[in-house]
Amino acid sequence: MKYQRVPKTGWDVSKLSFGCMRFKDHDTAVAAVRKAIELGVNYFDVAPAYGGGNAEPFLADGIKGLRDKAIITAKSSPGNGGDGLCDCNPQAGFGIRTADEARRQIERSMKILGVDHLDMYQFWACHSDAVFAEGVKPGGFMDGVLKARDEGLFDYIGITTHSESDAIIRYLKESPYEFDMVTLPFHVLAATRTKAIEYCAERGIGVVAMNPLGGGRLGRPAVVFQKLARQLGLKSMTEGALRFAAGFDGVTTALNGITFAEQAVEGAAAVDRGPLSADAAARLKAGMEEIHKFVNPAHFCTDCGYCGECPEGLVIPTVLGLYTDLLVPSSAESAYAAIQKRRAAGEAGLDPAACTACKMCEGKCPNHIPVSQLMAAAVERWPKSE
Repeated sequence: MKYQRVPKTGWDVSKLSFGCMRFKDHDTAVAAVRKAIELGVNYFDVAPAYGGGNAEPFLADGIKGLRDKAIITAKSSPGNGGDGLCDCNPQAGFGIRTADEARRQIERSMKILGVDHLDMYQFWACHSDAVFAEGVKPGGFMDGVLKARDEGLFDYIGITTHSESDAIIRYLKESPYEFDMVTLPFHVLAATRTKAIEYCAERGIGVVAMNPLGGGRLGRPAVVFQKLARQLGLKSMTEGALRFAAGFDGVTTALNGITFAEQAVEGAAAVDRGPLSADAAARLKAGMEEIHKFVNPAHFCTDCGYCGECPEGLVIPTVLGLYTDLLVPSSAESAYAAIQKRRAAGEAGLDPAACTACKMCEGKCPNHIPVSQLMAAAVERWPKSE
């Protein structure tokens, strides 16, 4: 495993890091965590709401007897996971808006994780000015976080955000508290936020590239991705995407959401091959141009799940992902067939026509995706029921 030093913390962080959002069940989660540690992965990112609320206890069992080999980072937010605020919800980790609530939330996560000390605690889901202002106000969330750090509950403070570069830099400049690491979305489908990455690198702030597979999209067997990977001599698009993100100048580590041990093996093998050559990285980005001709990069769903349950039963990330595949000529035929196959199998929640444009999901989406607009457009391309 390759590692990169974070100047502000002194940590040597593995180039592949482990996102705990996508755990499936206890046994596969524990196996994945232990395999990742065996392969040299040492950075783990967890939140109360991840894995249907099971991520923290699953990670706890995964690191038993291995605590000294893992950098454990937990987090919560004064916001609701999107742009707004909400009442205190410790189970999800949202609406943590006072110093006392922050302290209790940190101790809650420590207890569930079975640790007496965290390595870093993070201001999670800072996606808007409203959430940032709420978090840094006197007596608020960050006051509680800072006090807990000074009392020795953890060592360093991070911030996670889906905001664009200018907002990220502004948060770092205006915050009365110094952040040691920043977690932001970065992948070859939307390789933006480079200005923020450069800003952090110049100041020794670690940069964690989340969604390196575009919310899993780049790891799926879409025809357009398979063809491009072959042209570049890559084993898979997963390899190309992880090497692109992890090897980008200024990025400390690629935070990959891992479900199974095999994915840890694949990810570790990819980053161990080192960064893509400048030529391969340029060709990979150029190969994405076909997709960008037909799909607005701002409309890519990263499958984070913050949109929550649709009142009409739509599985929003799945429908948006299939619609994206329908828009790209080289993957449209396979996407069309996949929809028909799922429908024949009786899979529910896949009819975009069920969307009533209530926009409940849009208010929670950290990527500001116009879900109702895309659902209406998807109806025009969706296979008709027989």
